[in-house]
Amino acid sequence: MTRLTLLRHAKSVWDSPDQQDIDRTINDRGRREATLMGLVCAERLPPPDLVLVSPAVRARETVELFFEAWRDAKPEILVVEALYLAGLDDWRTILEENTGNAGHILVCSHQPGLGDFASWLCRDFSGKVPSATVISLLPESGKLAQDSAVLGFTGKPKDY
Repeated sequence: MTRLTLLRHAKSVWDSPDQQDIDRTINDRGRREATLMGLVCAERLPPPDLVLVSPAVRARETVELFFEAWRDAKPEILVVEALYLAGLDDWRTILEENTGNAGHILVCSHQPGLGDFASWLCRDFSGKVPSATVISLLPESGKLAQDSAVLGFTGKPKDY
């Protein structure tokens, strides 16, 4: 792995009390943010080889819109059940079991696990991760270990 890009799902709908958390969709703002961040990443990052995405509807919708905007990227997309509500201890296992020989991996998932993992992997990153934020890390020697990555790029929708 030469690059690991983390994408928090876009802003989601909260006004449906009968809906299960995993079934929540993204709202209008989230649709705009997912598209915007796909365009931003298309200009700043190499396309990923593999995408791992949480099974939550909001994460899958985010990935769909993100890559509709990033037209040149045609990664393999894999839904990984374990990413839904994954904690820090789960992240390394998920990546080791699902990435194979991919060079650039993008993962779309949730807080707080996503931010906790980014902070664990890169000492220069703090754990606050607003919706649709992108964190692109460069793991030294391709290994996933505490403080083993440098921050290659970070961006959030309000910056653009």
